Amino acid sequence: MPRASALRLVAIGGVLAFAALALANGFDRASAQRPALAVYVPAPFKAQAWRVESARALEAGDKDDATAAARAAVLADPVDPRSTALLGAAQLAAGERVKADRSFRIAARFGWRDPLTQLYFMNAALNAGEPRLAALRLDAVLRQAPNFPVRDMLLAQFLGSADARAALAERLALRPAWTFAFLNHASQLPLPEQQARAGIVAGMNPPWGCDVVAPLVTRLVLSGAAGDAHQLWRAQCPAAAELVADPHFAALPTGRAAIAFEWNLAASGDVSAMRSAVGGEPGLTVSVSGPVPQPVAWQMLVLKPGRYRIGWTALAGDGSAAPGIGAALTCGPADRNLIAAGPAPTGGKGRFAAEVSVDASCPARYLVFWQTPGPGEARIDDVTLAPL
Repeated sequence: MPRASALRLVAIGGVLAFAALALANGFDRASAQRPALAVYVPAPFKAQAWRVESARALEAGDKDDATAAARAAVLADPVDPRSTALLGAAQLAAGERVKADRSFRIAARFGWRDPLTQLYFMNAALNAGEPRLAALRLDAVLRQAPNFPVRDMLLAQFLGSADARAALAERLALRPAWTFAFLNHASQLPLPEQQARAGIVAGMNPPWGCDVVAPLVTRLVLSGAAGDAHQLWRAQCPAAAELVADPHFAALPTGRAAIAFEWNLAASGDVSAMRSAVGGEPGLTVSVSGPVPQPVAWQMLVLKPGRYRIGWTALAGDGSAAPGIGAALTCGPADRNLIAAGPAPTGGKGRFAAEVSVDASCPARYLVFWQTPGPGEARIDDVTLAPL
């Protein structure tokens, strides 16, 4: 889309957002619905009613009425920047760019709190190759209204070039009020925009922490971008691991949504799984009551193609090796293609090991532990994975 067209859409989108706020004022609604009341309305309030009328006309695509109502608002209250900004937006929608620029510059002289004025000069700065100034203008709007109706469309204008992304990152580094929206409201965005946001956040230093970036990480995984998700997770989560996270299940989380790159317990009524400690050593104690083998715990891995050695310890309740525990390293979490593991030559009782090959057939692998139904519990511990 040409920059001029994008500018017009942004401005009109901002008008609609402004209209939504203006229409919340009961007095304005009354005067707008009953024009005869206008003669009894003081000039500042009459200006507000005209602004409502202008915004409604813009929403309906009636440029002439929008311009006329905005002019009336300016005459009623010439020092209110909202009136002049609406006039600029109406002129811009009508293709009168020179007049629109003059109106927005007049509005700016009265102050910078009006979002339409900020958005106009944000786009002007982008056109002039000044992304840092543009990001400052956008930041000013979103600090006032983190859920601004056209927020994501505005942010998207900063994701297409390295300089604009860097400028946006400078504002985000200050952790403004719209940071939460930037990370958490990505569910409806196209994948390239999700990836661009992840790239911006991945470069933040010091790291923002696991809980902060978890929503965007999860969204990327669900969108099929496990590699980008893993890169963001490793960059911003101090507890992240290059290969297997939390090999002793010591940090097994409870009461939160699944994070793909940590251990997650299988959701099945036939499975009992809980963190436990034996002799002060953490581990995962599991049992399966159903008639068929069940997955008990999983995590996602992003691995380079090659050969790896995998190992784990599995002990029965009496301290003997628990052969009913098996591991799979597959492209899907439900694939029970168990690794052909045998007793490890070192590592003590119940230690199992195997060599596995990883190719490029899938972008991420699921490391899943399965258990065959049996009369007792088993304890899994010390999971390792190392390239050969």
